[in-house]
Amino acid sequence: MPNHSEQEKDEVSFFPNVLLSEMALAIAVIGLLAVFVSLFPLRLGEKFNPANPPTVLEPEWYFMGVYQFLKTQSVQPIHGVMLMVVFGVFMVLVPFIDRSPERRPLRRPIFTALAFFAIVEFLALTIYGYLSPGQSGSFSNRNFTITFVTVNLLALVLIVVVFAVNRRIVRGAWK
Repeated sequence: MPNHSEQEKDEVSFFPNVLLSEMALAIAVIGLLAVFVSLFPLRLGEKFNPANPPTVLEPEWYFMGVYQFLKTQSVQPIHGVMLMVVFGVFMVLVPFIDRSPERRPLRRPIFTALAFFAIVEFLALTIYGYLSPGQSGSFSNRNFTITFVTVNLLALVLIVVVFAVNRRIVRGAWK
């Protein structure tokens, strides 16, 4: 058992050592952000003119997936809203549902597969929303159906890969 003086040698005091290193990192990140902002300035869109409004109104990128989901013809608005509410409540409850002490995602295949599925679906809906502004998704539209099937197959392949990797980890092939 190490004595008290050996433990004190290994510890680093928070003030000023850790605090100064964290502040130096924060200043470096802010400086890097200032460099990128000055090198690649963001251009604003056209100023809104109430006399000539745009023909297609679209949300920001972080709402585009949900917006495209709600624009799908076979989805009723109340069902889309309820699905988003259930998804939000599920995301809040995940830490209470998954009580596993394991932190590596590949050793928790169910939640990793669910996360991959949600990410792939959201990204696909976002991209499809930007590629088809102002259009509703319909399963009678061939491009929409092909995109829908392809994205779901990709999500299914990711889920199978997660479970296959987990199986190899459990058997001891990977560490």
